[in-house]
Amino acid sequence: MAVVVTRRFFLILALCILASLGSLGDVGGAVFSAVMTLMLIIATVVDAVLIPRRALKVERTLPDSLMQGIPATVSLALRNTSAMPLDLRVKDSPPPEFVATTPAGTPLADDPLTLVLRGMSEQTLTYTVRSYQRGQFAFRDIFYRATGVLGLVRRQERIEAPAQIVVLPDISAAGARELALSLGSQLMAGQRNAPFRGEGREFESMRLYQPDDEFRYIDWKATAKRGQLITRQYQTERDQRLLIMIDLGRLMSQKIGEYSKLDYAINAAVRLAQTALFKGDLVGLLLFSHDIAFYLPPHKGTSQFKAIVQALVSAKPRRMEPNYRLVFNYAARKNIRRTFMVCFTDILDMETSKSLVEGMSPLIPRHLPMTVTLSDSGLVHAIRKVPQTELEVYEHVAAQEVWNDYQRTVRALQSHGVLTVNVPAEELTLATINRYLEVKRTSRL
Repeated sequence: MAVVVTRRFFLILALCILASLGSLGDVGGAVFSAVMTLMLIIATVVDAVLIPRRALKVERTLPDSLMQGIPATVSLALRNTSAMPLDLRVKDSPPPEFVATTPAGTPLADDPLTLVLRGMSEQTLTYTVRSYQRGQFAFRDIFYRATGVLGLVRRQERIEAPAQIVVLPDISAAGARELALSLGSQLMAGQRNAPFRGEGREFESMRLYQPDDEFRYIDWKATAKRGQLITRQYQTERDQRLLIMIDLGRLMSQKIGEYSKLDYAINAAVRLAQTALFKGDLVGLLLFSHDIAFYLPPHKGTSQFKAIVQALVSAKPRRMEPNYRLVFNYAARKNIRRTFMVCFTDILDMETSKSLVEGMSPLIPRHLPMTVTLSDSGLVHAIRKVPQTELEVYEHVAAQEVWNDYQRTVRALQSHGVLTVNVPAEELTLATINRYLEVKRTSRL
């Protein structure tokens, strides 16, 4: 607990000092100034004494978890247990990594929540938090200042209110709906429950021939019996295996806007896992850099999705180079059956690129590997921009060399049968899932 004086106190004190200076040599004026100063001190003490102690009770309400980059509301339920009104300034202590804003849109750190709470009454204040980082975070204590009736002092008190909160990758329902609409699938939006139909090898049902159907799917025996053209429907195969591999090496720490490359990779990986599990496939997870950081064997079900998300919550980039040969050998040993191995990584120099190609090549033909990388918008801009200065010429040449190295790596991977995806950050999730669906539809597994 602490008591601080207000600007009103200093203003009155300044007036007393000015009056004292103006009354030099005047006994009556000096006495008046001294009396005014004494009255100010007495009034300040009385004002401080009249502020009720420990009169405010606060209960913070948090969501169970936050989604990365998605705003959430924090509520503070305030209860005045005294009969006197409280003129309050309330300041919560969210994690410093969070962006906290008041309902007016100002930063919470610069604009405490203010209100006058009548005696024996309750009121709820809210503010918004957003985190661009994943992981476990802590809310600390709540502080408030109650202003005295005369406005001369404020009593500051602290309410202990520690709380833990976890920030998950973006697995919000809104994000799932947007993804479903982008993919043109009502199934992913949860509108009905039915098998995924495509060009898979598992027979699903028969129906009357439609003008858009392929002739190769016509069942001529059933057509002869019914006297009408009958076509076979197939559903994409289930129980196939997908291993999501995410590079935690130093290159994945590079920022693109508010997020790192690793963040974009994780959000895409979560959606990919969600889609594959919904389609009945087995999904596993492998996190790596210079060694194996985490491995979860492919399985099905809701519990597997929860385990994947939990592992990705605390995944952080490391200041290490990825050891592709070690990682892919490990993945091959752990997965005897044919597996679609999707590796989220980044390639910058020829040495790294060579290591990636040499590490992935032995996976073929038993497995189907794919690399997923983010294209650097700054690099593309430097290539397309017409240089005007010597520095811009240097940047253009350097960017072109990096881009050529990347293209050589892509061609080398493709020549060995490795699938590749390289798109801007905002397109990563959709492009990755589209390629997965293509693999399923064409029965590459």
